[in-house]
Amino acid sequence: MANEKSKAEQYRDERKARIAKTAKKNARSMEARNTAKKVASKVISIVLCAVIVLGVVAFSLNYYGALQRVIKLGSVGSEQSVTIAEYEYYYMRAYNQVRYQAQYYQYYYQTSNGYDLSLTPEEQTQTTKDSKGNEITWAEKLQNDTIELIQLHKAYYNEALKKGLKLTKADEAYIDKQIEDLRDEAKSAGSSSNSDSENKVTYSLNAYLRKVYGGSINERFLRKQLKIQVLAQKYLTERTAEIAKTYDQKDIDAEYKKDTATYDFVTFRAYTFKTTELTKEDNETDDALKARQTKANAEVKKNANDFYNAVTNEATFAAKAKELNKDTADYNVDEETKYSMLKSTAQQSFSEDAAKWLFDSSTKEGSKKLFSDEENGKYIVVLAVKKPHQEQTVTARHILFLTTDQSTGSDLSEEEIAKKKTEAEDVLKKFNEGDKSEDSFAALANEYNEDTGSTSNGGLYEHIYPGQMVTEFNDWVFDANRKAGDVEMVKTQYGYHIIYFVAKDGTDYYDSAIRSSKASEDIETETKELQDGDTYKAYIGPRLSKYALNRVSKKIKYLVELSNANSSSSAS
Repeated sequence: MANEKSKAEQYRDERKARIAKTAKKNARSMEARNTAKKVASKVISIVLCAVIVLGVVAFSLNYYGALQRVIKLGSVGSEQSVTIAEYEYYYMRAYNQVRYQAQYYQYYYQTSNGYDLSLTPEEQTQTTKDSKGNEITWAEKLQNDTIELIQLHKAYYNEALKKGLKLTKADEAYIDKQIEDLRDEAKSAGSSSNSDSENKVTYSLNAYLRKVYGGSINERFLRKQLKIQVLAQKYLTERTAEIAKTYDQKDIDAEYKKDTATYDFVTFRAYTFKTTELTKEDNETDDALKARQTKANAEVKKNANDFYNAVTNEATFAAKAKELNKDTADYNVDEETKYSMLKSTAQQSFSEDAAKWLFDSSTKEGSKKLFSDEENGKYIVVLAVKKPHQEQTVTARHILFLTTDQSTGSDLSEEEIAKKKTEAEDVLKKFNEGDKSEDSFAALANEYNEDTGSTSNGGLYEHIYPGQMVTEFNDWVFDANRKAGDVEMVKTQYGYHIIYFVAKDGTDYYDSAIRSSKASEDIETETKELQDGDTYKAYIGPRLSKYALNRVSKKIKYLVELSNANSSSSAS
């Protein structure tokens, strides 16, 4: 528990007590002496003893962050103080977000967002821009982001308290999971790659938090911050929902009619043919490879044209697709070729030309077209099934057990996947043995869910529209017979999902999309007013903030050097 002391903390308290007791005993002994010489010598010794004791206590308070957790370096408004520990904590959060974005750009786009992961914020050679477009250094950005994070969390948290918001069972489960995940990380963080157990090191949670965040952070402090974060997010979510409900339906409908193509769906079938780049065979000349590639490309183009010519309606489209995949086990022609998509999604998934054609008013249901992209060796046969229309949304919760490695995108081993399936089945059983309520499911989601997009809100996805989710998930929630309270485990490319169907929303997609967009704009305006107003004005003292910044900069420098050393070891 957060309030229980570890053996090390108990030992430190006992040691302090023994030192204090000895000091008092020495003082009483000194008072019993009568000679000036003896008094003088005792005074000198007790002063030295006091200096040593105070030095030990000061080091202990500083190393374990006690001072930093109470020393104030500023305030938000007139009543909410900001401690050194809070500054360091939110600075590390801002820093980790920048690092995550840099890693994301490198991994998915093979490019940079301007931040060099091998350097500290102060060492960065490139600049970035603030919210107003001004050029600033990365160090300045992190300082600005830190103050903004502190201000917004304290403002939203205070507003949540005013509204009487409290942590639910699901919220508590989420906080517990964050703590336990960190505790598990701590156990393995210091492990050597050597399998010899004597060379392995484990950290207590508090020691690990000091290592990662700095000496100011311990479990009790972290729990408090997580509570603030959860309630702040709860306020923001509920306030946004409140605003969304205030808009007049006539205004929402008018906004939709201005740009129906943005909010409408179109139903169609599509089959893609793509060329494959050939590699040179043994003793094959460049000219021979080129000729073979040309012939293969021509064959793909011919297959696309043959498919197109064979299609006369939806039935013949499906039949031709099945024929081409007759050797594929469990081939589901509807899952593989039939779609209901927004225009933007169709552009991303197929092509801009195909999306434009599907949403053109002259395109009739049953029309077909072959889209050729010979430069990229891609041919798409498209059949319009249903002209642009609206789809209704649904709401669901889920608990995901990942079967892919999130750092590489590759599948886990068969043994690991089997383990994940067992874990999912155990959690489903646990749910079915309880009261089977939505609240119980949300609590389990916050405890077990591995979907980072919904770990803090009970696995909730509101206003899901067709095509938004992966195919198997989409098909399950949009099953015509689906009803509130249905629960089932579904396997997708990401892993095992336990899905709880909350409800059919009973509203068209455009309604929730426009309300959500307008509410986001209005909550941003409201947030800006909170930031600029006197109630939550942020003030950070320059002297102590510099002290806190120096502390956290040293921690980051250590972490960067450690990361660089590990990268060098891996490369060699």
